[in-house]
Amino acid sequence: MTSSIHDCNWLMNMNPYWLVRLNDVLVWFNPALGLVAAILALLTIAAAAERFPRNAASPAVHSARSVSVLASAECARPVLPPELRDLRLYD
Repeated sequence: MTSSIHDCNWLMNMNPYWLVRLNDVLVWFNPALGLVAAILALLTIAAAAERFPRNAASPAVHSARSVSVLASAECARPVLPPELRDLRLYD
């Protein structure tokens, strides 16, 4: 009687054939996915390197230039009503 129970447990614990074959396929599929991930990482690094400025090692010197603005281009001050002008004194 104990041998039949032992045989039944062995059959219940045995993996189905398709699961074993899937595991065999995934053993070969996993390194291929790693290779694809490495290629995509290199392409991403290459695309990011194209956006880097070429003369990043030299210090950037920015010079300020004076800008002449015509008086007509300046913003006009808003005209406040007299009651608001009086309230401005309390700020």
